[in-house]
Amino acid sequence: MRIYNKYIISLILSACFINTLLAFLGQNDLIIYFILNIIVYLVITLLYVYFNPRARRALATTGVVLAGSFMVILAIKAVEILSD
Repeated sequence: MRIYNKYIISLILSACFINTLLAFLGQNDLIIYFILNIIVYLVITLLYVYFNPRARRALATTGVVLAGSFMVILAIKAVEILSD
């Protein structure tokens, strides 16, 4: 099995596990789902560092977009907390 296939399978299995666990726990906030999936994506991507340079650039771009959206969510939540 190639490293790309292992990477995709590990992302799919971890996302399924996290989403199933959160649904089982009764979590209704979609932001929690989004944030946990981003964190898992970034961790798994860091574990698979042996990609060719082109694939690493694509994954880095995706990671920057997801990390930026994570920061936007944190900023929105901070503004909500500070405005109360």
